[in-house]
Amino acid sequence: MTENTPSSSKVAELYDELTVTQAGLWNGNLHYGYWTGPDDSSSFEEALDQMTEQVIRRLDPRPGQHVLDLGCGIGAPALRLARDYPIRITGISISPRQVDLASERARDATGLAGEVSFEVADAMNLPYPDGSFDGVMSLESMVHMPDKTRVLKEIARVLRPSGRLSLADIVLRTVPDQRGDSLQEAATTETFSMGKLDEYGELLSEAGLVPLEITDVSEHTRRSYPYFVAGAESCREDYIRVIGLEEFEKRLEEGRQLELVPEIGYVLIAAKRPES
Repeated sequence: MTENTPSSSKVAELYDELTVTQAGLWNGNLHYGYWTGPDDSSSFEEALDQMTEQVIRRLDPRPGQHVLDLGCGIGAPALRLARDYPIRITGISISPRQVDLASERARDATGLAGEVSFEVADAMNLPYPDGSFDGVMSLESMVHMPDKTRVLKEIARVLRPSGRLSLADIVLRTVPDQRGDSLQEAATTETFSMGKLDEYGELLSEAGLVPLEITDVSEHTRRSYPYFVAGAESCREDYIRVIGLEEFEKRLEEGRQLELVPEIGYVLIAAKRPES
């Protein structure tokens, strides 16, 4: 890991500090929305649910399975999965406060078809035996990982043969040479690092996973940025307390510009562990 990669401790610290603030936004869904096309008039909240459904559909869960939600946030996608499917779900986060709040939400939830629990764990060193899970879903957690190859290898290890991975990630698309260095630098901080879309197939294969689908859905998600900016502005004082005024204003301006940067995109991925 180099200096220009995320730090697990910094990611945990950031989410510990902002968990309660973020819980008040969009029913605890801390990810991009998905719109089916230009004519889709869905609200942001509806688009968030549609993104969760896109990830669940690629996971293809079956009754009785055990699924790992890697980077569970405060539990909204896992609880959605538990409402719709009679399966067992284990959600993990590196942030203890996220896990506490997710566990509280699970205790308060009603009408669940499945069972869901949350634990503090590091995705780069999963505390589970080989072949523990039938499926793994990862909704925008890979962007925070210091070593994506190591995480994917851990996912492959804990999946049972033929087990599926459903992954959503923020990525760099094909980048013109004149902007490549500056964009890559801007896309890497102490808390996140975007991988390259055209390298994901190789990363999955190196980890021992068989890619089933790698779909660029950037144009289905780009409308999310103004909502992120508005959400941050609504919690201005909380963000400034955690990251400072200068950094907050910088991120706010970056958020306003991201919608106009075609090189920053979004990918939906399905993969599986080989049968043997």
